[in-house]
Amino acid sequence: MKYLINYSLATTLLLVLSSAAVAATVKGKVQDAQREPLIGANVVVLNSNKVAPVGLDGSYQLSDLQPGTYTLSVAYVGYQTLTKVVTISEQHENQTLNLTLEQTQNELSEVVVTAQALRGTETEARQLERLSSNTINVVSAKAIALSPDVSVANVVQRVSGLTVERNSNGDPQYAIVRGMDKRYSYTLVNGIKIPSPDNNNRYVPLDIFPAALLDRLEVYKSLTADREGDAIAGGVNMVMKSAPAYRELKADLQVGYNYINLQEGFNQFNTRVIKSESPKELYGAGYQAQVGDFTRKNLEVENVKPLPDVLGAISYGNRYFGNKLGLMLGSSFQNTYRGSKSIWFDAETERFGTNQPALRELQERHYSTQQIRFANHGRLDYRFSPKHSLNLYTGYYNLSNNEAREIKTTMMDGRNYNPAAGNAILSYSTRTRATHQYILNTTLQGEHQLLTPLLLDWSAVYSDAGSQRPDNARFSRNGELRDFVEQPTNVERRSPRQWERNADKDLSGYLNLQLKPANWNGSLVKAGGMYRSKERDNYFNRYRFDPNPGRQVQGEHWNTFSDVQWDLVNPAGSDNNELNYKATENILAYYALSQFNLSNLAINTGLRVEHTLQGYTLKTPKENQTPDSSQTYTDLLPSLSLKYRPNEVMNLRFNYYKAISRPGFFEVVPYVMEEDGYNEVGNANLKRVRSDNFDFRWEFFPTAVDQLLAGAFYKHIQDPIEYAVVREGVNNEPVIKPGNYGTATNLGLELDFCKYFNRIGLKGNYTYTYSRITTTKALRTRENPEDPTSQLTVINVEQNRPLQGQATHIGNLSLLYRDQQHGLDAQLAFVYTGERLETISPFLDNDMYARPITQVDLSVEKRISPKAEVFVKAMNLLNSPYEVYIKKPVYQEEGNTIAYPHQNKMNSQTLIRRDEYFQSVRVGVRVNF
Repeated sequence: MKYLINYSLATTLLLVLSSAAVAATVKGKVQDAQREPLIGANVVVLNSNKVAPVGLDGSYQLSDLQPGTYTLSVAYVGYQTLTKVVTISEQHENQTLNLTLEQTQNELSEVVVTAQALRGTETEARQLERLSSNTINVVSAKAIALSPDVSVANVVQRVSGLTVERNSNGDPQYAIVRGMDKRYSYTLVNGIKIPSPDNNNRYVPLDIFPAALLDRLEVYKSLTADREGDAIAGGVNMVMKSAPAYRELKADLQVGYNYINLQEGFNQFNTRVIKSESPKELYGAGYQAQVGDFTRKNLEVENVKPLPDVLGAISYGNRYFGNKLGLMLGSSFQNTYRGSKSIWFDAETERFGTNQPALRELQERHYSTQQIRFANHGRLDYRFSPKHSLNLYTGYYNLSNNEAREIKTTMMDGRNYNPAAGNAILSYSTRTRATHQYILNTTLQGEHQLLTPLLLDWSAVYSDAGSQRPDNARFSRNGELRDFVEQPTNVERRSPRQWERNADKDLSGYLNLQLKPANWNGSLVKAGGMYRSKERDNYFNRYRFDPNPGRQVQGEHWNTFSDVQWDLVNPAGSDNNELNYKATENILAYYALSQFNLSNLAINTGLRVEHTLQGYTLKTPKENQTPDSSQTYTDLLPSLSLKYRPNEVMNLRFNYYKAISRPGFFEVVPYVMEEDGYNEVGNANLKRVRSDNFDFRWEFFPTAVDQLLAGAFYKHIQDPIEYAVVREGVNNEPVIKPGNYGTATNLGLELDFCKYFNRIGLKGNYTYTYSRITTTKALRTRENPEDPTSQLTVINVEQNRPLQGQATHIGNLSLLYRDQQHGLDAQLAFVYTGERLETISPFLDNDMYARPITQVDLSVEKRISPKAEVFVKAMNLLNSPYEVYIKKPVYQEEGNTIAYPHQNKMNSQTLIRRDEYFQSVRVGVRVNF
């Protein structure tokens, strides 16, 4: 019996292995006529239970097929169902069978509508990169949905060559393109340039735009003549959702929490009591304000455990009237509670000639910010006929930040500082600030086929952007640490309450005419023009308060801010400040370009001309002050793009373009801002920046979704705008002032790759950037360097350094997994930003650098029904700190052996700032009705 059982088991095992050995496999790819993989389709063996899902690269595999004849069927929305018969012979040979589906076409009475591949896919993104005349990178809506990104600012950090500048909560806010300051790039919505709500600068804060409303994100690395020319670094174009080919209703809802709010709590204040206008605006120009005109409740901060974050988005699109009218409506709402825990050292260059940073004070900061984003956008398109159509877009984007900042400051540069004995002079500051920013853009566009080869398109644009910061308030107190015990505080003088407001209004018109005869083999001639009239209105008013009586001790005279007694130092306010101004900018531009296709070579060459009239008028000029100023200039901006296509899957690109960067309105106004160090002043003579830009890129697209891009760039920049210490005024005092400083160079290498292996995908990029600029720095030294007793003096020296914001090394890596059969998607994303120049010091070799940082995010989605998915997104898994330091040791007087807190490398470098943001987690559901 024992041998019989063993024999039976062996026989059975042999039969199984034999069966597995002879079973055949049918595999291949499912794609359309453009080689786009139809991800999500299923290859079905009819009259059986065998199903093979199509992977990320379009591949499928049917295994364990016995000899016989099988009918395979594959269906996909917008495509004709395909059936194929395959025969497995007795030899059980494996077979490769690629399946190509044809798009469905519906003939209508007046117009033919061809069902298109799904918009927002990775395939569409790769196709745009391949066919574009200029060098671009594209992030698809699908890639955005799979990422943990909330705002457009989060998305851009995943593009090759881009880093981000973060706000006080650690959230990305501004794009740094190829290591160049944010002033050198512009922001577009559907290809139309938009104004900025920023009170000082032109650049647009990208965290105001929710990522959920994007169809795709395009980053221009080079320009052609038909694009506006003030983008030396490049441009960020947000293509918003448009009407789909079929009815579409999508919604998602997320809830989440930030771990820092569990650790540190969340400081909140009453925003409802804040008055949007100052007393002078409410009661007239001659009004003398009273203490009772100012609320006190907005400076009473309470530490709480906040409610969870709530994020939601909904969009609806469809076509009507025989597909002539297309409609897309979208809305997004986000209410999040963000925070950061920070240490910050106030350092100055010591005054005894060593040129080392000396630590004056240590600030321990806790930021708590409620961020409320609200966005609506709508898009209508109407096709009168195949030759005439209109498109109307309106988008309104709003961001409110309610920020409470608590600071405890330890004075470190006096004799009272003795950390061993637990003695120090302390100060405390509470600041509450409500900031409201908005952008409104309305664009009406038309396309008209005048003759068979002649196409005319036009755009009429109204844009409005602004910011309000009403009753920006601060409450300061003085204290003391004695024997390690913090003593009761007393109220500090000069507590400010200020109102700030600005608004930009743009009226723009675009007209383009394109000639493209059918017998020109894709070649074309194009010409057009643009006119924009911009107006900016800026308002600033500040009131200051002193305690009365002067000494009011906490616990003895007051317990909350409402208990403090005040005198108003300046009842009339300070609205005669130079920050009250009106600015205008009129731009007239026109261009001509031609594109010739010679065999495998496409040549795009053109010339753009831009005339600029820019100026300002002070509302309340001071005595002997120039009340207004203006400047006019004309720029000739040539461009050349060469794209050589040696075969179907490869491109070689060369791009040259000349570009400019105009000064900000704020920079040319003769303002004076009082700072702790040197005052900062404006410069009415500031000139625009000009740059010659060169790009080369090799592109390889082995499939419709895979790619390998390798490129290099070089920029020669004339009159770059930098801030430096200069001496001016009656007393020839040093001030920080923007100026044009010589020339700069910026060059680098970029690598971008994407590869899918059925269920697994690998995406990444790397950028190396090198830049150099020479600017004037101050050096405090002895008149006779050999004599330490000689007189100290400040001299100006020239220093070479990188451009501000430029990181030498930038890398992104995303690991993707998609199991279509079980409806599972996952992404693990790494973002690496190398050391970069964070803050420029007016003193030699005292610039501040940000340490390298790696951020890791995770996103997992699971389909729970044909129309619904659930997901989890976790951000900043490593709690990567943001650190800034000076590459010089801390200065200490001879004989001083104080071990300053947090300065772990004080003999070689000086830590200036360390921010922690902790982890964030969100869970949600997405439905597609």
